[in-house]
Amino acid sequence: MDPAMPEETPLPWDTTVGNRFAPFTPDNHSAPLWIASLLGLIYVIGVLLIRLFIKVKVLGLDDWFIVASSLVAVGQYVAVYEGLGKGLGKTSNQVPDISSAASTVFAGRILLLVSIYLAKCSGIFLLRRLFVRDDRTHGLLCNLSLGLIIICGIGSVFIGTVGCPSSGSFSQHCDGQITRWSIVTGLDVATEVIVLVLPPYLVWQLQMKTSYKLRVIAAFCFRILIIVFSVLYLNAWITYTNGPPSPFRVQPVLLWQQVWLSWSLISTTIPNLKAFLQSLSTNWGIDWGYSSNAYGTHAGGAYELGYLKSNNRNSAFRAESDVPYSNQPRGANIKTEITTTIRERPMSGENGSIGSGGSQDLIIRKNTLVEVQSERAHSQGMF
Repeated sequence: MDPAMPEETPLPWDTTVGNRFAPFTPDNHSAPLWIASLLGLIYVIGVLLIRLFIKVKVLGLDDWFIVASSLVAVGQYVAVYEGLGKGLGKTSNQVPDISSAASTVFAGRILLLVSIYLAKCSGIFLLRRLFVRDDRTHGLLCNLSLGLIIICGIGSVFIGTVGCPSSGSFSQHCDGQITRWSIVTGLDVATEVIVLVLPPYLVWQLQMKTSYKLRVIAAFCFRILIIVFSVLYLNAWITYTNGPPSPFRVQPVLLWQQVWLSWSLISTTIPNLKAFLQSLSTNWGIDWGYSSNAYGTHAGGAYELGYLKSNNRNSAFRAESDVPYSNQPRGANIKTEITTTIRERPMSGENGSIGSGGSQDLIIRKNTLVEVQSERAHSQGMF
């Protein structure tokens, strides 16, 4: 090297300088946790804002529950940031107040479970809003699922925290910690299976194209990754419990905690995106409230009924259409007679949150009479 050349000045982000925001060294692994928690907060808030923007005029209980879940999740992220500021991810000799750092981790654990189960409740309320109108069987099924989720959520919080040291969790492990989190994971997986099975069961009974049904089901299938992340979180707990407790070794547990929580909230919002829910317009004219005109659309083969006005409380109309049926003999057609009763009532409650393009919500009941005729049948009479 030319001795006349000045010595190179270290760059500000050089690891030898030691002034990084979160350096990654053999005794400091806080950087990955900073990245995961910051990105998780950004994604959760961003997706929530998109959801509220799309559904600003048709907010329902599912939206308020996801808002509550997101607020609790923000509390969890704040607890992680506070813990990182107190030494999480570092060796014990670098943590000045290890009991305070342990308390923030313990609080974040409670907020994690509360937020995840609030997101599950939001998913059930969305299913009720989309697929359950006047069907008491489907409504009862959703109510039972919601009750089971609430019970499992309360049980998970108690199982994961009661009897465990809060400020002393970095000094000793909780009694039966592996068993506790195995039960918590089992309850989470069981409730997720319920949330995953309900949409295919409910949507398959709607009058819509199979391709649309599969599209809607696929929107809810993003929740499968929640089960994967929950199992990986349990595996991190098992690995951590098999060694001595410390703020340094707990970093993988908290890392998977951020991933699990973030994806739980994001995947709950995915089915609310308009691109997916446009296909929920059935062939008898209901748009489920995701457009400005909730009672008129031609997407997916649906027919517009229009907004009917009547001086009476109840009115009825008949419509006939000839629909070709490919499995009938040539020249055959299906004549469909639809009797629809319209009842007007002020918007209120959960159903009232769905926009109707007007000041009144229309409840539509459909009775279909199918009469099949063919050219050959005309000469032989009705069959």
